[in-house]
Amino acid sequence: MKRFIFTLVLTTVIVAVLTYFMPRGLDAYAEQISADATVSIYCRATDLDCIDVGSGKIVRCSVAEMDSALARCRDLDGFSVSFCGTYNDVERVAQLFNVKVTSTLNLDGLLVLCGNSPKLTGGVTLDGARVNVQIAYKDGTVTVGCPLILGEY
Repeated sequence: MKRFIFTLVLTTVIVAVLTYFMPRGLDAYAEQISADATVSIYCRATDLDCIDVGSGKIVRCSVAEMDSALARCRDLDGFSVSFCGTYNDVERVAQLFNVKVTSTLNLDGLLVLCGNSPKLTGGVTLDGARVNVQIAYKDGTVTVGCPLILGEY
């Protein structure tokens, strides 16, 4: 009986630790990024008010409305979070996700970082490297997208 209880407790602890460190979608971190951010959900179909871009739809909402909006979107292509911030916020977000930067673009005040985060699911191959997060900064606006920023920044 003692062996059974020990095995059960050990299994429960291992499952809990693995679940805690399991990669998640960007939506799980949206409030940590910025509670007052604007969320853009890129999907193929929805019954919400949206912007139709031909091949899909863009649903914009607040972080507080995000869960209900995600539930009403089908065939998700990507997700981004935009908020007023500084270059320090770019560094903070990169540290939050432990981003291994694969490419950097700095052009006319626009900074774009592409990288891979062990904390995020999904990804695309870009120039031979796996990318699952993109962070952009321009004119006081920080945008974080997963796997890429599909809209404006």
